[in-house]
Amino acid sequence: MKTKFISFTCSIFLLISANAQYLSLNKIETKKLISLVNTEKDVKQLYLKMERLANTTLTEVPNPIDTIVSEGHLATDPKKIRTVKSLADLHKIYALAISYTITNKDTYKTKCIEYLMAWATINKGMGNPINDTKLDPIFNAYDLLKDQIDPSSKATIEAWMQQVADAEIASPRYKSVNSKTLFNNWNSHRIKVVGSIAYLLNNKAYKVFTDSSLKKQILKNLHADGSGMDLEERDALHYHVYTLEPLIVIATIIKRATGVDYFNYRSATGSSIKNSVDFLLPFATGQKTHPEYVNSTVAFDKKRAENKEPGFTIGANFQPIAAVEVLSTAAYFSETYLQYVQNLLTTKSKYPNWPTVLNSVRN
Repeated sequence: MKTKFISFTCSIFLLISANAQYLSLNKIETKKLISLVNTEKDVKQLYLKMERLANTTLTEVPNPIDTIVSEGHLATDPKKIRTVKSLADLHKIYALAISYTITNKDTYKTKCIEYLMAWATINKGMGNPINDTKLDPIFNAYDLLKDQIDPSSKATIEAWMQQVADAEIASPRYKSVNSKTLFNNWNSHRIKVVGSIAYLLNNKAYKVFTDSSLKKQILKNLHADGSGMDLEERDALHYHVYTLEPLIVIATIIKRATGVDYFNYRSATGSSIKNSVDFLLPFATGQKTHPEYVNSTVAFDKKRAENKEPGFTIGANFQPIAAVEVLSTAAYFSETYLQYVQNLLTTKSKYPNWPTVLNSVRN
């Protein structure tokens, strides 16, 4: 009898683990969010903006793209323009999922699944993390709705996500010891993409890959003084921010799933995600300035500047507002970052943006 009980308990635990929601919100957190939407004016306004997008989407059709083309392409490239148009779907998908979560209206859920299926049947991952990192809204939307999706559709969506993760892990760019992408921001986004799918699908092999890769990335990509490889290579805080964003996202997922704190984790050299976020603070307040891309070693930075793309002017100072996303997500680990977010967004609100709302219900 005792053996049967243990077996039953293990089965229940595995079922809970498989259905657990570490990217988005679990049932308790969802109730908290609904309460905030109903009682906090600022949260209500943030939600209604997404609901309006969801309502518009109800009369539209999905516009998925077979291959995301972004990395290494100028904004004027027709392939990138086509991709940008398709990627508008992703915000619609998340808006639909959140709107269903708040209202429980089936029209939102049905439309969201339609969009998820369209992307799962047409898009294919090519092992490029700078392109695949844009799929975050889909991952979060699926996590919110996965218990509400029929088995056949679920199998299709999860097979697509597995293909994306497998392509990232098998990418030939990571086979060469001399590859620049081995430990730069590319790898940070790669770890986040595979890690997100790992905890979405409860895939043990992906989790092991994520854990070992994240430890090594903190050691190799970040420095003990808070600076890092990407800042050195690109001479731009834009890329320091860009490598931190995915690292904080996956650190949050792992903390929620396992309790292991990779935000405060220190490597053998003393480097940590926290150190590198704190390194950014004087630039976020304007206490320090940094002329961007002046000594970049990457030719593409010059091409973007020549193409007059916003945010890529060589020698222009880093704009503090560019730190708001990193600091908003970092506030999950420490509320001290919230004051910086409030200052950047010129508000005293406890909920200055959507990430801070999610932090509140998760904590």
